Parts: sequence; C-alpha cells; structure tokens
Amino acid sequence: MAGFALGILALAGFLAVGWWFSRQKTAHASRIVRMLLGGGALLAGVMLALRGAMPLGIPIGLFGLGMLGIAINAPGQNGSQRPGPPPTTGAMSLADAREILGVSADATREEIRHAHRQLMKKLHPDTGGSAGLARQVQEARDVLLAALDD
Repeated sequence: MAGFALGILALAGFLAVGWWFSRQKTAHASRIVRMLLGGGALLAGVMLALRGAMPLGIPIGLFGLGMLGIAINAPGQNGSQRPGPPPTTGAMSLADAREILGVSADATREEIRHAHRQLMKKLHPDTGGSAGLARQVQEARDVLLAALDD
C-alpha cells in the first residue's frame, strides 16, 4: 500500500512539474531543457569515463559541457538583449504604416485588422519570427486604426 501511495505522489509531482514547464516562455523553456540535457550528458560522460569507457565518455561529457555553455551564455539572459533593429525615434507615418501592412489608403478597419493578423502569423517570435518586425507590425496597425478614429 505504501508503494502505491508513493507512486501516486510521484505521478502528482511529475504532473505539477509538467504543468509548470508548459507555462514557461519558449526561450526560458529551451534554456531549462539545455541545462537538463547538458547536466545529464556531463554526468553520464563522467560516469562512463570513470568506469573505463573513455572513448565513449569523453565525447558525451564534452557534449554536455557544450550544452551547459550554450544555456549559460544564451542571449537575453543576465540582462543582455538579443540584437535587433534599433528602437524607433519618432512616430510612424501613415504611408509607412500602410506599406508595412500592405493596405490601401482607403482601407477599412476590418482590412487593417485582417492584414495585421496575417502578418503576425508569420512574424510573431513564437512562430520563428522577429520581435522587432512584430513590433513594427503592431505599431503600423495602431497608427492606422488611430487615424481612422480621428
């Protein structure tokens, strides 16, 4: 009976960790995976080398060190920022906003929103796009919608 209760407790723990991990941002989750993978590979490499399997243990250990190095020096960590376009210094013009979204001068609110959605599907950082480009698309939408309200 104690084994069953321990198993239920372990399952609840794994589910809690899985839920927590699913709530992490993509960059943070990949860093966690790299650290776990790197630490495990380093430990396995050291254990294999100590048990006499040097030709196998050394490359696995080096792989682990590399993964840990990537995780520790990942861009965006420790206050560093990813390289990207410089921040805009002024307000975006209506012509620039129309060009970015690819809409005409007489575009309706719905056409602007549709163009924005289509571009964000391609350019959002979560789908492999650039954060800088996504910000430009957001700003273009905001400028055009504000112009319609005026």
